Amino acid sequence: MRLRSIVALAVVAYLIFAVATLPARLVAHVASVPGKIELDDARGTLWNGSAHARLFGVGGSLDLDSIIWRFEPARLVAGRIAFAFETQGDAIEGHGRVERGLATWEARDLHAKARAEALTPLAPLAASWRPVGLLDLDVPAFTWDGSEGRGSAEARWREAALAISEVRPLGSYRAQASAEGGPARIVLSTLDGPLRVSGSGTLDARGALTFTGEARSDPASAAALKPLLDLMGPVRADGARSFEWRSAAPPAR
Repeated sequence: MRLRSIVALAVVAYLIFAVATLPARLVAHVASVPGKIELDDARGTLWNGSAHARLFGVGGSLDLDSIIWRFEPARLVAGRIAFAFETQGDAIEGHGRVERGLATWEARDLHAKARAEALTPLAPLAASWRPVGLLDLDVPAFTWDGSEGRGSAEARWREAALAISEVRPLGSYRAQASAEGGPARIVLSTLDGPLRVSGSGTLDARGALTFTGEARSDPASAAALKPLLDLMGPVRADGARSFEWRSAAPPAR
């Protein structure tokens, strides 16, 4: 082997080793975004490490006991930097893979579980309704280029209940989202339960939501659910309630 080739291989090997052994505390510092996410108590390296995480929302913060990550060098062949990750904590637990290409981020095989009440600091509107129940999120694949997304996701809220209603549980619900470069299309449906809710809407890249739907109760729970239904919208001739949700994009930080 020529000397020049040997030197080139040695330089590449050194650079890979140097990057892979970067301490996790440096990774945590770079990944932290003031006002959105903070990582501390980092251990390990860029290649394989962990850290405590705190997520910030308009209504407060949410702690994750740990985020564990592992570099996946096999994805370099496809020109992508990939990390498998796992989150652990009382509020949320999940796992998946995040990849970075030349111009896009991609989440794959993402699955997460959470208690609805634990997420209220991230959603002030939910705090006054005090939701409870179990949340599941599945993202087979979603790509983001900084302005547009492509892919799909599904969230389920099981054994749902609200502080403003004596009916428990209200039911179980599913929200499906899909995007093909423009605003994500959202479809809501009821899996089971006395409160039947359905509807559709869009969520754009800035976080602005537009959603319209209807809600109705089964006959046996009509009287008990009336106070909640009155809050959701006016009664129609067929007995259902029409409602519309609109939320502006959050202010830029």
